[in-house]
Amino acid sequence: MIYKLSNAVDRAQIEEEFGVHFKYPHLYTPSAIIDGFKETNVCVVTMQDKRKISFAIWGLMPQDFKEDWYIFQNNANTLNVQLQDLEKVEWMRESFVKRRCLIIVSGFYTHLLKNGKTYTYYVTLQTGKPFYLAGVYNVLEDGFQCCALITAKTNAFVSSYHDISNQAPIIIPKSHAKSWLTDDFDDNTLKEVVNSPPEVKLKATLMAKEFLKNVIPSGSILHPDFLGK
Repeated sequence: MIYKLSNAVDRAQIEEEFGVHFKYPHLYTPSAIIDGFKETNVCVVTMQDKRKISFAIWGLMPQDFKEDWYIFQNNANTLNVQLQDLEKVEWMRESFVKRRCLIIVSGFYTHLLKNGKTYTYYVTLQTGKPFYLAGVYNVLEDGFQCCALITAKTNAFVSSYHDISNQAPIIIPKSHAKSWLTDDFDDNTLKEVVNSPPEVKLKATLMAKEFLKNVIPSGSILHPDFLGK
């Protein structure tokens, strides 16, 4: 599973890359580490508002849920959801059919076990540009949105840098964004995207060990000198 994301690019770069503007532009702040274990927001483009970037709490809760985020997440971690959940859990199924979204990131963090130690990698596009991850969302009783990453089995590249689980986010290329957000629900097509997503060119950078201890400033988290060590 993936519990840390990054969206470290500025607002202008995001809007230029996707041709979509922020609904509330002054609320956006670049963040090198988005920690899913804390109640935090991510940038999303939703089926209901395809031409605007809005915000959603990371961690899916049922539609019209009335209690606090931590109450639900302490009982059911829904930062990541799999296709089997979206098919078999009734309230998640509704989200998959009616409320898909694209989550904007500049990268995500993976973990590899080697010689009895844990190594963390920062996975990005080779171009360094922001990109979309497949997600689903709901709207809470107070009007706030919440969302989850949809994960699938890791491909050959990601599995080389992530073996704590066999699940990773699904990257949706810009060319497929419109299809992902379409109002017409085609179960077979969406399943194909989840199970066999389009290939994109990625790179992985090894992080400094201090990253795992949360003791280095977010603005200097990348440490290429640790690569291969």
